[in-house]
Amino acid sequence: MNLYFWHNIISPHQAPFMRELASSGHKVTVVTAEAMSETRHQMGWNVPSLGKAQIVLGPDEKEVIRIVNSSTPDSIHFIAGARGIPLGKQVAQACRKSPRRMGIITESPDPRGFRGFLRRVKYTAERVFMGRHFDFILAMGQKGFNWFKLCGYKDSFIFPFAYVTDRLGNASKNETGTTFRFVFVGQLIPRKGVDFLLHALAQIPDCELVVIGDGVDRESLQKLALESGIGKRVIWLGKMDLEHIQNQVFIADILVLPSREDGWGAVVNESLMVGTPVICSNACGAAELIRHSWLGTVFPSGNIATLAEAMTQWCAQGKILPEQRQRIQNWAQCIEAPSIAKYVEEVTAHVYEQHPRPQVPWRS
Repeated sequence: MNLYFWHNIISPHQAPFMRELASSGHKVTVVTAEAMSETRHQMGWNVPSLGKAQIVLGPDEKEVIRIVNSSTPDSIHFIAGARGIPLGKQVAQACRKSPRRMGIITESPDPRGFRGFLRRVKYTAERVFMGRHFDFILAMGQKGFNWFKLCGYKDSFIFPFAYVTDRLGNASKNETGTTFRFVFVGQLIPRKGVDFLLHALAQIPDCELVVIGDGVDRESLQKLALESGIGKRVIWLGKMDLEHIQNQVFIADILVLPSREDGWGAVVNESLMVGTPVICSNACGAAELIRHSWLGTVFPSGNIATLAEAMTQWCAQGKILPEQRQRIQNWAQCIEAPSIAKYVEEVTAHVYEQHPRPQVPWRS
């Protein structure tokens, strides 16, 4: 197949399955506004490898039209992160006029409050004016599926999807003593809900928390930890590169992602792939992955009592054993690049060749 992926950056959370598709014999072209944004670079993101895929950076509108028009009629254009910037609008219009096959890869927006209502109006309008030209939506998790259904798209049109991360080499298992350890990885901003985590931790004795990341809330969160009497039980590591983050997640017993709102939360993938269970809020798209009790726990976003209860229950079970980690690592193959690339092939075969609707890999 001739596959075109349109992004704002070369995303490390989608590069693995695109690279896999290219290595499987498909002709894959990745078109992005830039290789990596300065904001993401400051967060520690690096430009990932795309293997055999062709890369086009920063095309102007004429180049976008040329790329679309020169693609074969059976090509498929996937509009992902570029959708919210001029590049996405340009390719959508070009595919509509050509015409060429196209669909979108997207997470759901923040549905909260009045702004959430306005976003629903905006997405519903998009369905009316442009949605009929899309052939499919790869929506991040059940959360994404529900959002686009709410905006009027038919169930048959929407396919649950996921972000994909690379499984790195084996992390080194350092001696950490007998203290049960939680870890948080992400930006220290209100949306991530680290304040919920600190309040919950204050209710649980004999455990510690490692916080990896930085952001505008760091100072206020450190103050909250001190005021809550847990200052000595919280370790602030700041920004780290991916390899060191992986090692810290592997050392920990549980990763916690207590977000108020999160379109996905790729750190959940990374944690499961090294065998560390996850506690995350139901406001995270990646909560979709926690479908078995041995993978982790999902709690209602903002409910500190329920979060503390989940953390207490995991602490009571004791340190995570090697066999538990191995079981989770084995399961996590279903969210790795080969599995997701195969799923993309099956989705397109269903949409364009009337093959049976594929089963979602992580739900099997």
